[in-house]
Formats: sequence, structure tokens, C-alpha cells
Amino acid sequence: MINLAFIDLYQVKLILKMFQYCNMALQRKPLVTAHELEALLAKPVSTTFTVDTYFPFRLAILVLFSAIWFVRLTVFTQDVATDLFSNPAVQEFMMPALYFRAWILFVFISAGVWSYKNGKFPAIVFGLLFALSLFNLLFDISVFYSEKLTHQDAKITFILMGRIFVSYILFLSMRRAHRIPQGREKWNIFLPFKKSQRT
Repeated sequence: MINLAFIDLYQVKLILKMFQYCNMALQRKPLVTAHELEALLAKPVSTTFTVDTYFPFRLAILVLFSAIWFVRLTVFTQDVATDLFSNPAVQEFMMPALYFRAWILFVFISAGVWSYKNGKFPAIVFGLLFALSLFNLLFDISVFYSEKLTHQDAKITFILMGRIFVSYILFLSMRRAHRIPQGREKWNIFLPFKKSQRT
């Protein structure tokens, strides 16, 4: 016969050991601090430090594409669902998901602009946005764009190329986060032309 009291006591001991281990893990210092992670994600700054004059222009492209996509998914949700799916039942089912994705996009881009403005861990924020954009792209190819890809629609090809371009901009922003312009130059999208005129 199996002693049930012994099994219960043994399980309680295992649970207590698990809680002790979790408590020790939570009290342990992190292996990498946020500042160290920021330095690891961004490309190391050379001795001759130069400002990335194209950073404001790239941020403007990100904000413009995001604004267009946000308006498209919130105002024209029915049209987007009709364009992506031929089945009316699937269109109705996917409309809330498309609308929700628009607000998620708004939150993420707002976090990127806030980090850029305040200089609070821009490499980490743009790195997270880059990883999320790649994951989101793979998810959309398998869920939202699958029907369009089977018909080899040229429009979806351009959309995919645009999204890969946006992911590349996010990657560049992560790697060049230590070269963000300072002060008012941070918002000057014509900064590259201004510098070229001075030289």
C-alpha cells in the first residue's frame, strides 16, 4: 500500500523548496544592468564621435508609416478586413483584432518617440521594437496575409517590403542609439542637408 500521508508531506516539502529557490532567485542581483544592456545593444562609439544626422529623418519615416497604418486600421477596418479575407465570417471575426493592433502600434511608437525625446534607454526600446516588428511580421504572414500570398497579390508584396524596410530602420536606430542629436537638432529632419551646406 502507498502511504498517502507520506506523499502529501513529500509534495509539501517540494513546494517549500521551490518557493525558497524562487525567493533566492528574486533576491539575486541581475546579471546585466539596464545601462550595460543599453551599451551592448548600441554599436560601440568610436573615439571620433559623430552625430547620426539621419536619425530624425528615420524617426519621421517611422512615425509617418505608423500614422498611416494606424488610420488605415482604425478608420477603414472593414475595408482592410474585406481586402485580406474573402470569407465574410472571417472578416467579422478579424475586425476587432485589426482594430486592437492599431492601438498596440500606437503604444509602441509612442514608447519609441518618448525614449528618443528623453534619451531613456533608446537602444533597448528600439531593440524591443525591432524584435516585435519581426515577430509581428512572421505572425501576419501566417495569419493575416496567408490568403493574399496564395493568390500572389502584388499589393501584399509591396506591403511586406515596406514592413521589412521599417524593421531595418528600427535595427539601425537600435545600433546608432548613442549617436542621437542633442537639443533642437533632435527634431530637425533636414539636419543632413544643413550639415552638408556647412562643409
